[in-house]
Amino acid sequence: MTTLFAILAVSNPADAISLIGNYSSTNDLSGSGLALTSQRTVGFTLPTGSDYTLDSISLRLGAYNTTAGDVALLQIYQDVNRNSINPKGAVLQSLLFTNPISSSDTVNNFTFAPTSTFTFLANTRYWLLVDATAGDYSWLANSPFITPTGISGITSNGYQFSNNNGTSYATSSFFNSFDIQATQVATAVPFDFDPSFGVAVLGGGWLLRKHLKKKKSTKD
Repeated sequence: MTTLFAILAVSNPADAISLIGNYSSTNDLSGSGLALTSQRTVGFTLPTGSDYTLDSISLRLGAYNTTAGDVALLQIYQDVNRNSINPKGAVLQSLLFTNPISSSDTVNNFTFAPTSTFTFLANTRYWLLVDATAGDYSWLANSPFITPTGISGITSNGYQFSNNNGTSYATSSFFNSFDIQATQVATAVPFDFDPSFGVAVLGGGWLLRKHLKKKKSTKD
């Protein structure tokens, strides 16, 4: 009986997708002010299965003017136990972002790019925290609110806010607008290999070499 061996091939990763988000067109009827002591956070839990590499995070902001001194701070917290209700029950990740620049207070979508590779792990909870280290600006929200959605099986864990720079958090009724773009990590896909095929190929090669050698001897 032919024995089948499983060998691994790497599947191609998918294109960038919305891991989770709740953008609408222009429905900016509410929002939350962010300053030195105020911050907001949104939680989400990845389903079992695939990991995803972070591409960028986009926020709908108003009065965000870097020329005037506004400095945003984005942070990611990770909870492998999936039981946190805010970032205090999770671990801060060593991830920095390149902040977009702005010279006006005009409402717009602003995209923050990670400065290094970061992977969201399957079956893990995360918290995106948005803060200001200088100046102040608004993280806008839809009204009526839109619950964040994304890849199949992902769960939104709601929004929290803090007015004491993260000492304590409370549940927020504002569903601030954001979108996390990510790319599915390539996975190893097993497939069957029949060694008898390899033996046949090797045997064919041996016969070909023998034939060529015999032909050469005849000419000599």
